[in-house]
Amino acid sequence: MNIERNTFLDADELLSQKIYRAFYTGSVINRKEYITSQAKLLESTLYLEIRKHENHYNCLYRHLGYELIHDESGEFFSLKSIAESESEDAVFDETSLKIIAILTLISRFMTQRGQPLALLEEPVQGITGNDVAALCKDETTGAIFKALKLKTPIDALEFIKKRGFAFRVSHSRYVLSKGAMKMINTLIDREKELSLSNSLVQ
Repeated sequence: MNIERNTFLDADELLSQKIYRAFYTGSVINRKEYITSQAKLLESTLYLEIRKHENHYNCLYRHLGYELIHDESGEFFSLKSIAESESEDAVFDETSLKIIAILTLISRFMTQRGQPLALLEEPVQGITGNDVAALCKDETTGAIFKALKLKTPIDALEFIKKRGFAFRVSHSRYVLSKGAMKMINTLIDREKELSLSNSLVQ
């Protein structure tokens, strides 16, 4: 008689609790996280824990009504509700749309200023205090942030930071995660496809 091993005995209890708290607050789990004391991006113990016991966490969150999603190119884990409740789906969609809107505004603003988007994920550059000040002065960007119920660009950056799509590397500097950069590149690719299809129709 084969007795299956209890996977809870293999998973790290403290790390599992931290993973749950991160997901509960709407954050993703990135492969790398910015460690202020070392001033660099390092491998995340939470990400490595999930990778090591992925079957366990897949089963655990499925029992809780969620699908554990691993975005390999964006290098992060996230949860997707598999419940049929419309209210749960609405909350998920609203948060996702807000994240996409913030990343779109940031990337377009940086492009208009002639800054390479690749620098947004570099800790030595990222989004600087000067960038934040410029965003504050831009009336159109400010109006859109307010429509998203975000008072300032800092509020917007803190919103995506709490959800794992940005890191605060100093008092006035933020850097985007690999997952955030993947989203931006996907948005750019879709915009190019849309422009191409429109030109073909005309």
